[in-house]
Amino acid sequence: MSETSGHVGASEHVNAARPRDARPHTTDAGRPVRSQALLDALRTTVVIADGAMGTMLQEHNPTLDDYQQLEGCNEILNVSRPDIIAAIHDVYLETGIDAVETNTFGANWSNLSDYDIEDRIEELARTGAEIARARVEAFEARDGRVRWVLGSMGPGTKLPSLGHTTYANLKSTFAEQALGLIRGGADAFLIETSQDLLQTKSAVNGCKQAIDETGVCLPIFVEVTVETTGTMLMGSEIGAALTALEPLGIDAIGLNCATGPTEMSEHLRHLSKFSHVPVICMPNAGLPQLTKTGASYPLTPEQLATAHEQFVKEFGLGLVGGCCGTTPAHMKAVVDRLRGTPVKARTLEVDPGVASLYQHVSFDQDSAFLAIGERTNANGSRAFRDAMLAENWDDCVDIARARCATGPICSMCASTTSDATVWLT
Repeated sequence: MSETSGHVGASEHVNAARPRDARPHTTDAGRPVRSQALLDALRTTVVIADGAMGTMLQEHNPTLDDYQQLEGCNEILNVSRPDIIAAIHDVYLETGIDAVETNTFGANWSNLSDYDIEDRIEELARTGAEIARARVEAFEARDGRVRWVLGSMGPGTKLPSLGHTTYANLKSTFAEQALGLIRGGADAFLIETSQDLLQTKSAVNGCKQAIDETGVCLPIFVEVTVETTGTMLMGSEIGAALTALEPLGIDAIGLNCATGPTEMSEHLRHLSKFSHVPVICMPNAGLPQLTKTGASYPLTPEQLATAHEQFVKEFGLGLVGGCCGTTPAHMKAVVDRLRGTPVKARTLEVDPGVASLYQHVSFDQDSAFLAIGERTNANGSRAFRDAMLAENWDDCVDIARARCATGPICSMCASTTSDATVWLT
């Protein structure tokens, strides 16, 4: 028994996880059978996931030795104290939920490089998935009901749109994390708390790179975070996020973190009307309130259950769960209210268009024609070509901005006579 967690036999179950390189049973398309069952469930019966991990870890009060002198690095507990992580999964699974998230939110380059352990991305992602997989299999052995493992992939703190790092670096390092999650037995990738669409794209394509490398085609779920301002951190509205991400072939899209369910309602309404993939939601337990003991979340378990019940009825959600401030009590209330609830069919509206970082622009313009400019064309504009070849990117952006002042879309051709053509709209 662990003195910290009081959990019996956690390490034994963790060690019983499938070998690192074992391949799951798959469909003819290379999709693991368990993963396909999860996708089928999202379209038929509401899937209920777990709640917050961080606050649960704090309750176990890990020591500095538990953190291997890397204070605050929760992912290191996957190897130093797997019994704590297993105990948290167990508490959530006891509530009757259908899916748990791995303790791998920060198992990425952005977070682990702050501790100088970025060489352990794959290891910590894999062990986190192995712990979760062992626990869901232990519960499945009790009653035969399948539970799923969602491989958590957080954004980190370095955003490419702000120049903190490059898209290429994020894609390759997210691929390492995705490899670990596949090898550890995750049933789907959950790219969550996305704040920057370029970061989100790098994570999605990193997952695809890992899929190509292993031949194991896990579903890719994406949750963006919309602040109280009504946009993502970089200023993207929900329509821009859907237009930019759905064509990448993701399998579900939704919202998590930053706010409670009240502030998410209108953004979920948009996804419900226009998303061709299942819609998911994991809100905080309301907006945090500062107290003498730190941040406190006001939403009660029954209030969260009521909010999710309304979302399921109104917006046809396929998966619900909790983020910051949600506890096993919150998820038990959601299970009691929603277990076995059929997914409501949604009537979709079609609005073809394109998106910038900030907004969706419909092809259908009611009051004017749709103007597409080509000033950013290396073959048609000497000024743009010279600036591009000299790598004067600020000048290139200024030319594009001047063109977009008279129309919403700018078509860019970055080819020269000696290069292959690259078209970006």
